[in-house]
Amino acid sequence: MASGNRLSPIPHPPTKPVVGNMLSLDSTAPVQHLVKLSKEFGPIFWLDMMGAPIVIVSGHDLVDELSDEKRFDKAVRGSLRRVRAVGGDGLFTADTREPNWSKAHNILMQPFGNRAMQSYHPSMVDIAEQLVKKWERLNADEEIEVVHDMTALTLDTIGLCGFDYRFNSFYRRDYHPFVESLVRSLETIMMTRGLPLEGLWMQKRRKTLTDDVAFMNKMVDEIIAERRGNTAATDDKKDMLAAMMTGVDRATGEQLDDVNIRYQINTFLIAGHETTSGLLSCTIYALLKHPEVLKKAYEEVDRVLGPDVDARPTYQQVTQLTYITQCLKEALRLWPPAPAYGIAPLNDETIGRKYKLKKNTFITILVMALHRDPSVWGPNPDVFDPENFSREAEANRPINAWKPFGNGQRACIGRGFAMHEAALAIGMILQRFKLLDVHRYQMHLKETLTVKPDGFRIKVRPRDDRDRGAFAGSTGTVAAAAPKAPRAPTTRPGHNTPMLVLYGSNLGSAEELATRMADLSEINGFATRLGPLDDYVGKLPEEGGVLIICASYNGAAPDNATQFVKWLDSDLPKDAFAKVRYAVFGCGNSDWAATYQSVPRLIDEQLAKHGARAVYPRGEGDARSDLDGQFQKWFPEAAKVATKEFGIDWNFTRTAEDEPLYAIEPVVQGAVNTIVTQGGAVQMKVLANTELQTKDGAHPSERSTRHIEVELPATLKYRVGDHLSVVPRNDPTLVDSVARRFGFLPADQIRLQVSEGRRAQLPVGNAVSVGRLLTEFVELQQVATRKQIQIMAEHTRCPVTKPKLMAYVGDDDASAERYRSEVLARRKSVFDLLEEHPACELPFHLYLEMLSLLAPRYYSISSSPAGEAQHCSVTVGVVEAPASSGHGIYKGVCSNYLARRRAGDTVHATIKETKAGFRLPDDNAVPIIMIGPGTGLAPFRGFLQERAARKAQGATLGPAMLFFGCRHPEQDFIYADELRAFAADGVAELYTAFSRAEGPKTYVQHLVAAQKDRVWELIDKGAIVYVCGDGGKMEPDVKATLMSIYRERSGADADAATRWIEEMGTRNRYVLDVWAGG
Repeated sequence: MASGNRLSPIPHPPTKPVVGNMLSLDSTAPVQHLVKLSKEFGPIFWLDMMGAPIVIVSGHDLVDELSDEKRFDKAVRGSLRRVRAVGGDGLFTADTREPNWSKAHNILMQPFGNRAMQSYHPSMVDIAEQLVKKWERLNADEEIEVVHDMTALTLDTIGLCGFDYRFNSFYRRDYHPFVESLVRSLETIMMTRGLPLEGLWMQKRRKTLTDDVAFMNKMVDEIIAERRGNTAATDDKKDMLAAMMTGVDRATGEQLDDVNIRYQINTFLIAGHETTSGLLSCTIYALLKHPEVLKKAYEEVDRVLGPDVDARPTYQQVTQLTYITQCLKEALRLWPPAPAYGIAPLNDETIGRKYKLKKNTFITILVMALHRDPSVWGPNPDVFDPENFSREAEANRPINAWKPFGNGQRACIGRGFAMHEAALAIGMILQRFKLLDVHRYQMHLKETLTVKPDGFRIKVRPRDDRDRGAFAGSTGTVAAAAPKAPRAPTTRPGHNTPMLVLYGSNLGSAEELATRMADLSEINGFATRLGPLDDYVGKLPEEGGVLIICASYNGAAPDNATQFVKWLDSDLPKDAFAKVRYAVFGCGNSDWAATYQSVPRLIDEQLAKHGARAVYPRGEGDARSDLDGQFQKWFPEAAKVATKEFGIDWNFTRTAEDEPLYAIEPVVQGAVNTIVTQGGAVQMKVLANTELQTKDGAHPSERSTRHIEVELPATLKYRVGDHLSVVPRNDPTLVDSVARRFGFLPADQIRLQVSEGRRAQLPVGNAVSVGRLLTEFVELQQVATRKQIQIMAEHTRCPVTKPKLMAYVGDDDASAERYRSEVLARRKSVFDLLEEHPACELPFHLYLEMLSLLAPRYYSISSSPAGEAQHCSVTVGVVEAPASSGHGIYKGVCSNYLARRRAGDTVHATIKETKAGFRLPDDNAVPIIMIGPGTGLAPFRGFLQERAARKAQGATLGPAMLFFGCRHPEQDFIYADELRAFAADGVAELYTAFSRAEGPKTYVQHLVAAQKDRVWELIDKGAIVYVCGDGGKMEPDVKATLMSIYRERSGADADAATRWIEEMGTRNRYVLDVWAGG
C-alpha cells in the first residue's frame, strides 16, 4: 500500500514480514527476475532486503542522471563486497576513497592504453592460435563446450599478458589448479547471501574457500617474488606485472606494494576471464541465430584477414574488423556479462524531479534492462541488430544508454583489452571454421558473478574455398597485411563542375582551410584548382564557382594576396565580374577590432560592386575564438546553397569509403632526401645569442629575453621595420612523447604514401624518420578544433572516454561553451587530449592529417642595416610557463628553438617586408611617437639606430618620443644603456614605465597620458604613432588613451574620437605591429 511505502513515490513489490523481498527473488537467476520486475514496475522500483532498501533503476533518463560522479559513486556491496576475499582492495572491489584504488588506477592507465595493447597483441594471438588448433584437431562427432573453451581462452590470455604465466588450459583435460580454486571460490561467494543460519550449512564450503584463497595468494606471491629476484627480467618485460612493479603514481609519488599487486592480479583474472568469456559465448550464439549477420561477418573477415590461416593477424587488421566489433557491442547490449552495478548517493539527492534518495542508499543500475529501454533502442529492443552500433547510430545515441563496462572513473579499465581480444578471437574463428548449431540451442543464461550461456554446445567444420567464394566473392582474396596498391582517385558520379579555391595566407591557417576544401571538392566530383589569390589577378573564371579564404595581416593583405587586392581596388568596370559566382570566408583575430576582417570584407564588397554574385553570405572566423569550428559551421550551409546554384544534387561530404590522406609504411633505416624549405627560407648563421634580462643582483629575473644576431646571405637585404620569418622546430622532448604515444621511436623510419589525386603537404614517397617528421613539418601545440575532437571520438571505443570527447562537439550551446572553457581557453592540443584520454585509438596517419604545417614565426627586426648591412638581429621573449592545459610546461615553439641555438649554428629564415606602413618616414623632419613595451621595443631599436646613422650623416631629425615599459629597471630593462645613449645624443626622448618596481604599477599608456601635452603637440605637427607589442590589452589601452587626449583637446564626443583614430590608421599615422596577447 502507498501508506507503507517509505520510499514513495518509488514503487515496490509486496513484501513478507521480516525478510521483506529477500526470499522473493529467484535465487538462481536474480538479475533476470529483476528485469521482469522492471517491465512490471517501470524504470525505477525498490526492494526491501530485510529492512535495507535497494533501489533498482533501468530507465535511461534516470541512469543518465545517476551517472553524475559528482553526486553518485560506486558502491562495493553484496556479492561484490564478498569478492574482496579474493580481490582485496584491487581495482574491481576497492572503494573509491581507498588510497590503493586511485594509486593503482593511475599506474594502470598506461598498461591498459592503446600503445600497450599493441605490445600484448602477439600474446593474444598466441593463445587464440591454441584455441583454433584445438578445434582443428577435433573429430567430426566431437562437440565444443563454448563457455568452457572461451573461459580457457580468456584466462590464458590474461595470464600471459598480465604476468607472463601460462595456464596451458588447451593442453589439459581439466583447468589449472589455480583456475579451479578461483572458480570454486567464486561459486562459494555467490552462494553466500547473508541468510540466518547460513554459516552452519556452508561451513565446509567456507573452509574450502579459505584454503583456495590461501593457495591462490601463495602462487601469485611466488610469481611476484620470482620477478623481484630477477631485475633484468623485470626491466625486459612489458606486461602488466612489470607496470605494477615499476610504475609510480604521479599524484603521490608512491608505488604499489606486493600485497596490492597480488590483489590486482587476482582482480584481472576474475574480471578478465568472467566477462570476456561471456561476451564471446553470447556473440557466437548471436551469429549462429542470425545467418544474415554471420554472412556479413564472414565477408569482413575474408576481406580483412584473407584466406591464409598461417598468416598471423596484425594489430592493425584487428582494428579494421569494424562489423565484428559492432556484433560484439550488440551482444554486450543484450547480454551484458556484468548485468548490473551498484552506486550510492554521496549526499541526499532527488532524481527525476520526484524520487528522493537518502545518502548511501544502495542503487542497482540494471544494465540488462537499461539496454532494452524502448525510448533509446526502439520498439523491438530484444532483437539482435549490429546496426545499433554503426558509426551513425552511435553518434546519434544519447550518452549513458549503453553501460556494459560500468560508469565513469570506476568503469572497467580493461575494456579496450577485452574488445581487442574478443575481436581477434571471433576473427580467427570465422577465418577458419563454419559454425554448426547442432542442438538448435536457445539462450539460457546462468548467473554467477556474471551471466553466461548455460549448456551451449556447437560443432565446427573447416571452411573451404567454396565457402570463401560464397562470402568474399573471390577465392583469391589478398590478405590485408599485404601492401595495398594505390587506389585510383574516387570517382563518384562526376559532374565536373569547375571549382577554383583561392587563399590569402601569411601564417598558414587560410591556406590549410583552402587545401582541405579543394581536396573535399575534388572527392565530390568537382574539377578543382587551388592557388594563392595573386596567381589569379585578372583571370577570375566565369564558369563554376570561386571559393576565397583569406586572412588580414595587421589590416593589410597577406603577402600572396597583395596584388589581387590592389587589382580589385583599381579602376575596374562595373560589370567586370558579372558572370562570377563566389563565396568568401575571412580569417581574422578580433583582438584587432579596427582591422578585423578588413581584407576579406574588402574582397567581398569589391567583387559584389563589380557585378559578381555571392552564392552565400561571407563567413567570419575568429582566431581568438574557435576559428575552425566557425568554418565547419559556415561551410556546410554554404555548400548546400552552392550545389543548388550549380544545379547538382550533391552531399558535399567526405565519406568513410574515401581513402585516408596518408598511408604509413615502416621502412628500414636509410638516407632521407633533403626537403626543400618552403617560403623562400635560406640558411643563416647565428652570430650571437645573449641573455638580455638580469639573472643576478638584488632583483634577478626568472624570465628570459634573448638577443639573437644572424648573418644574412648576400642576396638578402632588409629595411628597419621588416620582419625576420623563422622556420622553427618542435621541442625534442615533445616530439619524443608524441612519437611514443603512437608506438614509434623518433629514429624509426617510415614512408608516407598519398592516395592518387589527393593534395598532401607532408613529404611523401621518401623515407623520413618519425622524429624529423614531427620536428620539422607539423604543428604539435595548436589548440584542438571541435572537428578534430570529433574524429578522435570516432576512433574511441571506450564507453567512458567517447562521451567525454563527444561532449565537446555537439550542436548545442552547452557543448560549445564546454569546448571554449575546457579546450580553447586552456589551449589543449590534440596531443594533450590524447594524453588525457589514453583509451582513444586515433591512428597515426589520421593524426598527421589533422596537423597543420609548421608555420614560420615572424619577429620584428631589432637592428638597422646602416651599421652592418648583412647582420640582422631579433629580440625574442622566450615563452616557457606552466601550461594552461595543466599538462607540464608550455614552451613556445620558435622562441625556445631560437633560445637553444648557439653561435655558429644555422637557422632557416627569410626577410618579410613590413605591411601597414610600419616604416620610418622618408622625411627626417616628420615627428614620430614610438610605443613598445617588452619585446615590442624591437623595431624601435632599429628605428633609433637608423635615426642615429642619418644624424651622423648630417640629417636634421624631427622630434621623436619612445615609450618603453617593463617590469623592473633591474630585471628586464632590455638595451638600457643603448636607449639612454640615444636619448643623450638627442635621437629620441626616452620615457620608461615599470610595473613591478616600488610605487604604483605603471604602464606605457600611463606615460602617454602623463605626457599628453607633448604627445598632442607632436600629433598636431603630423607625427606618426607606432605601436608594437601586445595587441590584446596594451594596444587597446594605448588607443583609448590617445582618443581621450583627442577628446580633451577637441571637445569631441566618443564617436568622433573613434572616427579620428580610424582616420589616423587609414592615413598610416597610427600604425601597428602587434600580436595576440595572453
